Amino acid sequence: MTHTERTVSRRPIAAFAAVLIAIASPASANDATAELGAGGLLLVYNPAIEMAAENLYVSANEVRVDYRFRNITKAPVTVTVAFPLPPIAGGFEIGVVLPNDASENFVNFELTVDGQPLEPQVYSRASALGIDRTDVLRNLGVPLSPFGEATYLAIDALPAESKRDLARLGLIILEDWGTIPMWTLETAFYWEQTFPAGAEVAISHRYEPVVGYGFFGDYAFDDPYYRDRYCMDDAFIAAARRLMGPDANFPYLNEQRIEYILTTANTWASPIRDFTLTVDKGAPDALVSFCGEGVTRTSDTTFVDRETDYYPERELHVLIVTPVEP
Repeated sequence: MTHTERTVSRRPIAAFAAVLIAIASPASANDATAELGAGGLLLVYNPAIEMAAENLYVSANEVRVDYRFRNITKAPVTVTVAFPLPPIAGGFEIGVVLPNDASENFVNFELTVDGQPLEPQVYSRASALGIDRTDVLRNLGVPLSPFGEATYLAIDALPAESKRDLARLGLIILEDWGTIPMWTLETAFYWEQTFPAGAEVAISHRYEPVVGYGFFGDYAFDDPYYRDRYCMDDAFIAAARRLMGPDANFPYLNEQRIEYILTTANTWASPIRDFTLTVDKGAPDALVSFCGEGVTRTSDTTFVDRETDYYPERELHVLIVTPVEP
C-alpha cells in the first residue's frame, strides 16, 4: 500500500520512502559533488564481543552513533577498534567538500567511552600509483588532503624543482594554469579498547558527514541508480514532481546525499541485538527517501526504524531534496 503527503510509504525488501510536502529554502548546492560514505566501528573478528545495541542518527549536518558492546566471556578482552573513512582520491573531477579540510580530522570526529572523552589516534596515508608517499608530502609541508585551499597554497609555494619531483612521483599533474593533486588519502581513527569480562562498554562518536550536493531532476525518476540506491517509490516521485512546480525553464530541486556504512557491524560476534536508526531530513518541507522497513515518523523531520538481531546487508543511502529558490 502506498501513502502520500504526511505519511510513510513502504516497499518490500527493506524499502522505505518518506514524503512530506511544502516549500522550503534550499540547501546551498554545488552541481554533482560526491558524498563520502563513513560509519561503523571495526575490530579484528573476535567472538567474545557482541554489539548489544546501536542507536544511529543521520542528518546532513551531523552523524551520531551510540553503541553498547558486551563481552560475553569470563575474561577481559583488549582489541584495536577502528573507525575508517573511505579513501579520497584527487584528480581532475574533484567533487568532495570536507567539513574541515585543513585538519587530518577533516570530519571533526569526536569519541567518548563510557561517557568520558577519548582522543583517538589518526592514521593517514597518502599514496600515488599504489606507493606510500606520505613522508614526501609531510617533508614538503603539504597537507595530506588532496584538495582544499591549504593544499593548493602549499603546492603553489613550492620551488619549481619540488613540483617536478612531485609530478615525477605521480603525486601531482603540472598544467600551465596550475597543479592538480593526484594522490589518494586513506584515514582511520583508532584506539585500544578493553572490554571487561561479562560487562558492557558504551562507545559513542559523532562527526560531520561529507555530503554530496547536486541538482535533482526528473531524469532521476527512471534512473535505476536512484531508484535502487534510495528506494524511490511512486509516492516519492509524485511528491517530487509537485515540488518541482510548473517552471519548465528550471525543473530541478536541490539534492543532498548522505551515506553511512552499516555492514562494518558484521565484524562483531553477533547481529546487532537492538538497532535504532533515526533519519532527520532537516526541514519539515523537505522530501527524503531511503531504504528500510518498519519505519515510523516521529516528528516533522525525523523517521525511525527499529530492528532486533539486525544483520545489515547493504549500506544506508539517504536522499534529501528541497526546492530551488527563484
